[in-house]
Amino acid sequence: MPARTRSAPTRPERRPAGPSLALRVSLIGLLGGFIVVAGREVAATLGIGAGGSGDSYDLFAVSLTGVVGGVFALGSAAASAAAPKRFAAMYSLVYATFGAIAMIVCLVRLGASTPLLRSLAATFLGTAVAAASAFFGITVPEDAPA
Repeated sequence: MPARTRSAPTRPERRPAGPSLALRVSLIGLLGGFIVVAGREVAATLGIGAGGSGDSYDLFAVSLTGVVGGVFALGSAAASAAAPKRFAAMYSLVYATFGAIAMIVCLVRLGASTPLLRSLAATFLGTAVAAASAFFGITVPEDAPA
């Protein structure tokens, strides 16, 4: 009869909490792109720089704002958890700051604001509502009428 050998106990692999490094770098890149686009449009509205131009640029800028805003909403939900995640909280803070600046400049200089800045401000406002819902845990009841 062969001797029994003991195998090493298996332990579940531990994954680090939060997004991986590659995901963090990607998210920071997206956020940086939003900051550049919003900054250019704020500068153009204030008359101290040139904004972007062209339909492709406008589509890219608004899409980028929506993607970054979606991550902002998810980050807000994570930041409101019992143990807030630092990366999510910082990401949310930076997006909210630059989005609010874009929205305030747009509102103050409404007649002079660029059409793209108005689009960015509207997109930010929409994602801010989603983020606030996520942050405060507001959900639609299942029996609510559609």
